[in-house]
Amino acid sequence: MNNLDNYINQFLTFENPLFFALILSVSIIGVIILVFYKVVLPLQKKSITENQRFLLEKAELMALFAEMDPEPLIRTDASGNIIQTNEASRKIFSDIEEKEIKINEILPSLKNRSDNATFIENINGKVFSVIAKVYPQLGFTNFYLHDISQLKKYESDLENYKNRLKNFADKLDKDYDELKKSIAAELHDDIGQKLIMIKLKLSNLEDYEKDLIQTDLEAVYQRIRELSRTLKFSEVTNLGLKISIQSLVNYISESSKINGSFEFLGKEEKLSPELEICIYRVIQESLNNIIKHSKANEFSVQLELNEKSVNIIISDNGVGIPENYFDAEEFKSKGTGLFSIKERIEKLHGKLKINSNQNEGTVLVIKLPKVGVEHAKNKIAVSG
Repeated sequence: MNNLDNYINQFLTFENPLFFALILSVSIIGVIILVFYKVVLPLQKKSITENQRFLLEKAELMALFAEMDPEPLIRTDASGNIIQTNEASRKIFSDIEEKEIKINEILPSLKNRSDNATFIENINGKVFSVIAKVYPQLGFTNFYLHDISQLKKYESDLENYKNRLKNFADKLDKDYDELKKSIAAELHDDIGQKLIMIKLKLSNLEDYEKDLIQTDLEAVYQRIRELSRTLKFSEVTNLGLKISIQSLVNYISESSKINGSFEFLGKEEKLSPELEICIYRVIQESLNNIIKHSKANEFSVQLELNEKSVNIIISDNGVGIPENYFDAEEFKSKGTGLFSIKERIEKLHGKLKINSNQNEGTVLVIKLPKVGVEHAKNKIAVSG
């Protein structure tokens, strides 16, 4: 027993390092606990109180702004219960404050949407753009409503006008083609035949008189044939694109004395009539522009048919397109050739790219999707 007392007395002395370290550790822990309870905890409580007061003031300020907002605004708690509305929203939902309802009851499109969503909602015959903004610190969500009924009406009217304009343009194209066919037939079948009859009747005149008159008649007849060929649409639906465009290139090259070439890539197939007509008209108009404006001595046409699209490249070595071609005054003097080509291409959702430099020629790159392609069971057999 005496040995135990001696051992305890020897341990409980400041001369023992272990006892001294124990006393020091307990003292430090005590000081830390005292500081925490006397300093840190009060500061923490004060900070939380001030933060809550700040959030409350912020919420009250937001509530004030919400009431003053001319746009409809609805506020909900975390469970989706409506807790505040402004005057603009109460005009839309007259009984919104008379009964407890959830936000998804008046905004059905909100279902299955994530936080901070933006969506369109039809309300009482009007169209609203709705923006949901979540404020997690404040514990509520604001729904901002913006009336876009007028904008939607404008978009609908614009779409209707575009459709009507497209239908009108299609009808004009159809009527224009019918008119040209009628004039071409009249020139070739009626006036041309009458000129031939006149030539026969004049065969009994004196040689010198006959030669003069026949020369004039021949010039008139050749001009009528040229006009007839220009007006009459190629029998592309019967002959196919390859032969029709090859014939067009040959005719343009011979009549204009401009050296022209044509290359066809891919397998020829039956396309929709609308697409075939567009391809032929675009190439025809492009070659006419080369004759009228390019001052070129060479041109080339490349036509490629692949699985998804029709690709056309038309190039010449002429003077190029003037930089101010698209200016109003220059446009009046130069004509509307490129605009007509662009309009035809865009009607079929195609793309047109123009590469042109002064005195270095012009290249038109055209891509048309094969929408509505009528695949023939048997490919068109075309020789050479």
